[in-house]
Amino acid sequence: MRVASVLLLAVLASFSAADDPSKPHDHQGKLDKFKLGPPPALSSSERAAVDAGKTVSKTVPVEGGARALAVFDVAAPPAVVWACINDLPAYPRMVPGVHATKVYGGGTRGGVKTTLVTWTLKLLGYSVTYHLEFQHSPSASAAAFALDYSRNSDIDDTVGYWHVAPRNGGSSSRVTYSAALLLKGWFPKPVVDFLLSTTLGRATQWVATEAATRLRKEGTSAAPSHGRRCTGVWPFRRCAPPPAPPPPPPP
Repeated sequence: MRVASVLLLAVLASFSAADDPSKPHDHQGKLDKFKLGPPPALSSSERAAVDAGKTVSKTVPVEGGARALAVFDVAAPPAVVWACINDLPAYPRMVPGVHATKVYGGGTRGGVKTTLVTWTLKLLGYSVTYHLEFQHSPSASAAAFALDYSRNSDIDDTVGYWHVAPRNGGSSSRVTYSAALLLKGWFPKPVVDFLLSTTLGRATQWVATEAATRLRKEGTSAAPSHGRRCTGVWPFRRCAPPPAPPPPPPP
C-alpha cells in the first residue's frame, strides 16, 4: 500500500509539473476539432427519451482517454444557458472539480468570439493544468473548444462542442455537449476516473442547476401581465401594450 501511494504521488507530481505556458505543446492536435454548426441527429428513440425529460449520454473509452456525448433539456431560455456556458471565470464555482480558470487572451472575428483560458483541476493536492481555445458563434448557437497548442498542457489533447437550441417557444433549451480527451502516458485509475468525470462525465450536470439559479436571482416567475398577452419567460418575457382606456362617457 505504501509503495502504491508513493507511486501515485510521484506520477501526480510529474503530471502537475508538465504544464509550461512558455513552451508550445508537443503536437498541433491529434483529435479532430468540432465545427461550429448543428449537432448530429438523434435517433427516434433518443429523441423520445430527451422529450421525456431524460438525458441521453454515451461515453466510449478509447486508447489513452475517452469520448462522450450528452443531450438534455434545460428549463431556461437559450440566452440564459449561453450565459452559463460562456461564463468561463465562474467555472470553479459552477463545475465540480474545476479549481481555477484564468482568461489570458481572445477576440472576435467574423462574428465568432474566441477566448483563451487556462484551466486547473485539483486532485489530492496536485494540479492538472491545460490551456484551451474556446470559440462561440451566436449565429450558429454553437461553441467549440480545443487545446491552445501554443502552450504546453498536462493533458495530451482535448476537443469539445456545445449547441443550444430553443424549445417550447424559446422558454427552454435543448443542449448538446460532446467532447474527447486524451491523456499523456499511463496514470493510475483514480487519476483517470477523476479526469474523465470532471472533463466529460460531470461536465454537463451543472448547466441546469446554474441556469435555474440565475433565473431565480433574476426573477423566475413571470412579471405580472395585467391582462396583457405575453410570451416567453422573464427576463425575456414580452407583453403586448396595455389596451387604451375607454373613452369618457358623453356629457
